[in-house]
Amino acid sequence: MSHFKVYTCNVSNMEYVKKGLNEMGLDYKENTEIVDYYGQKRQAVLAVVSDGRVLPLGWVRENEKLNLQADWFKVPFSQHKFTDEISQLHSKYQVLDVCEENRWNVNADDITVNENGEIEILATSF
Repeated sequence: MSHFKVYTCNVSNMEYVKKGLNEMGLDYKENTEIVDYYGQKRQAVLAVVSDGRVLPLGWVRENEKLNLQADWFKVPFSQHKFTDEISQLHSKYQVLDVCEENRWNVNADDITVNENGEIEILATSF
């Protein structure tokens, strides 16, 4: 049945999520409504946009916590693939931010994905 449901997605910084969505070829819209198949609405802090269309997929603030809510029946990609990939990219941008704060250098060529699909980052310091 089509309806909104809360999903586990390890993210805490919406700036990292925005960068991750862009890397995934998706866009976003801030502070907007997402609507499921039955017309139920949620006010999303950040909604996912695909091909110019706001999807019923976004982060909703509840009790000071951000929860990913979605109606996957109306989303054109897999729940597991999306949550895994956005969590991984969130972590990537978090690590890159920490490297920059600590004056570590990371070149674009030093960010690779290994055979297990894990992102590897080589950071150097002088």
